[in-house]
Amino acid sequence: MEKKNENKPGAEPLRGRPAKGKEKLDHSINVKLTEADFKKVMEKAEKLGLKATQYAREMVLKGGVKSRFTLEELDLMRKLSGEANNLNQLAKRANQAGFVKVGNEILVVLEWIKALFNDR
Repeated sequence: MEKKNENKPGAEPLRGRPAKGKEKLDHSINVKLTEADFKKVMEKAEKLGLKATQYAREMVLKGGVKSRFTLEELDLMRKLSGEANNLNQLAKRANQAGFVKVGNEILVVLEWIKALFNDR
């Protein structure tokens, strides 16, 4: 669905992102904030992984912002996923070699997981 440049007959199709249409944000509201309030808004938006304008828009329209995972929580989930993979590998080795040989390694991984949750 190419759109032709209507200004010139026989011209090449227009390039770039298509127009947003009905979803285009045409209106703005200016808000004055103190330095402290501005920093709070910026910190909260950054913590949620949003731009300040997105954060403010959701606060105004919805009365709150649906919390997304913070960077810290995403890092924690990534680490936990890695440890789950390690635990699965240990379980496989335990089934192959016998549980006694792998038992100590499993205890080390479990202690690491406990420490991961206690550090929060």
